[in-house]
Amino acid sequence: MVEKLTSITKSTYIAEGLDALRAAKSEDLDNIKQLKEKLIINQNSDASRETCWTQVKKRYLSNYENLKKSPLIKMVDFKSNTLNLELMYLNYLYAEPTLYLTMLKLIYPRLESAENLSLSRNDVIGFLSDYLDYSEATLNKTARSIVKALIDFGLAQEGEDSKVDIDFYRPDLTSFLYGLYSEYCKAGSENAKFNILNPSLDHIKKKADFPKLLLLKPSLIEVYLQQAWQEGYLNYEPRGGLNQYVLKHESLNKFLDQLISNQGVK
Repeated sequence: MVEKLTSITKSTYIAEGLDALRAAKSEDLDNIKQLKEKLIINQNSDASRETCWTQVKKRYLSNYENLKKSPLIKMVDFKSNTLNLELMYLNYLYAEPTLYLTMLKLIYPRLESAENLSLSRNDVIGFLSDYLDYSEATLNKTARSIVKALIDFGLAQEGEDSKVDIDFYRPDLTSFLYGLYSEYCKAGSENAKFNILNPSLDHIKKKADFPKLLLLKPSLIEVYLQQAWQEGYLNYEPRGGLNQYVLKHESLNKFLDQLISNQGVK
């Protein structure tokens, strides 16, 4: 993944991303071209509108020319704005591997050691300098963008001395399952690390990225899995002490279709 790392110098465009997701869903659009024609982007110039559209498409609409197959479009406004932000954050990470790596290799390990974390931009710059061969100015912009993204998505708060405060986070169960299916189901997903439909608790704790990306406390992983089983989203097979959790669907999209159907959402 290191070879794919790039700088991040643009805004998260969360508001514009939500507008695009809602427009695609409400208008029942099929493709990206239709959405771009319909979408009104509130920026000051043609150049800034094009920049915004490029980032929204990359981060929140990527890999789905057929918009009706987009998991994020299906799930926008499914439950709450908090869930919107959590799912948009996961998709942002998939599109921005530099932040993905920063969460896994810098922020989560430090958080595990400290229980709560006060992070400076210089901390991020020092980390990035080992992975990105860019100018000091670009590294600074990327570090600033990473810190701002964590604040925008609700995973960090502004602290003292230009630092941000980061604590463990408790995501919605739906976000946890979205991350689980994204990572463990190869079918229809470019973000999968594994092709395992019955991962064990131990495998998820030791090898999965999504709990770390969501800043979930390690001791709560089993709590979430048990809740998912009790609510009927997973099967539970405690065979040979492995404590396997069986995904009921072969893809993220099929899981979400069932979830939406169960909730009576059209």
